[in-house]
Order: sequence, then structure tokens, then C-alpha cells
Amino acid sequence: MYGIKDVVLNDVKFLEKYLLGCAKEENFKILDKISHKFKPHGFTAILLVQESHIAIHTYPEYNCLVFNIYSCRDWKDGRKAVEFFKKAVNPAKVSFRENRVEIN
Repeated sequence: MYGIKDVVLNDVKFLEKYLLGCAKEENFKILDKISHKFKPHGFTAILLVQESHIAIHTYPEYNCLVFNIYSCRDWKDGRKAVEFFKKAVNPAKVSFRENRVEIN
């Protein structure tokens, strides 16, 4: 996600709130959370969910954020979470890639 304001990318409480909200949007069961604020700037957070994980990493120097979600529950999982997070951080541009793992 590109073109996100610095104030958003450096607001750890805001980002954590909406990261947790992503899990709730998908009805994922949160098992654990880990996060780290880098100096001079940048933030990373990972939610370990029963279904797999949701992770973000910010790059304030480039006004961008990487959002990653993986679910082993259903191939449709994640779409609500992505939209929920996009509305919160309001990026100017989004580069989206979806990969499906199909098990026979």
C-alpha cells in the first residue's frame, strides 16, 4: 500500500487497533501478537491466528506499508480484512497479489 501519510505509518496504537480489527472481520481466532517499533521509524506487527497469520510492516521513508495475510481455512479468507485495513490507512495506491495453494 503506497501513499500513506507519515502520521498514520508512525501511529503504533492506530495500526495495532486496525490489525486486530482485520482478524475480527474474518472471524479469525487470535492466538498471539508480537510487534516492534524501529528507530528512527518503522513498525512491524504479526498476529498469529489459529488459521495462520496476518502481518504488517511499515516503511515511513517511502510512505508505504506491506500487508500480508495467510489463511489455511478458505481461499476466500482475507478479502474483508484487506478492505477493512485499506479503509483505515487510506493508501493512494495498492499493489495486490493473491496466491492460492490448492491441495488435492
